[in-house]
Amino acid sequence: MRLFPAVTLACTSFLLFSSVALPKEKDRQWQTGKVLDANRDRTYAGSINSASGSATTTGNTTAGQVSGSTTAVYRVYETYEIEAGDYVYVCQEHIRWKWSKPAMLTVNGPVQFAIEKDRLYIKSEDGSEHETRIIKKILKTQQPAANQPASKSQ
Repeated sequence: MRLFPAVTLACTSFLLFSSVALPKEKDRQWQTGKVLDANRDRTYAGSINSASGSATTTGNTTAGQVSGSTTAVYRVYETYEIEAGDYVYVCQEHIRWKWSKPAMLTVNGPVQFAIEKDRLYIKSEDGSEHETRIIKKILKTQQPAANQPASKSQ
């Protein structure tokens, strides 16, 4: 019965040191922006074929039955347009599983986001964090003021 305390000590030590060795959640530089648009897109990715069959042999004769089916496979993306300062970011979140949900955002509402290289992280309204890939970065152009006419060149 000396084995039980040794196993308990080993498990406790493992849990203690593994929690210390886990990396901390990344500290991101969060910004506030405005959601301009959000929409879902399904892209055809190919198809999966499956077949099944059975065969019976009687003497020199073999008879069989085969059935098969083809299932279409789609990749699902949620595309967001986020305005922040002088830029508009167009980014896509890959919805990998049927049960996965996109970020819950309000169009024309505020959004918390962080940018790291080609990734844009979004904080959803329910508090969850979603990773997206930046597919386009648009520089907003300055519009002339309404009371000043645009200059005409001759």
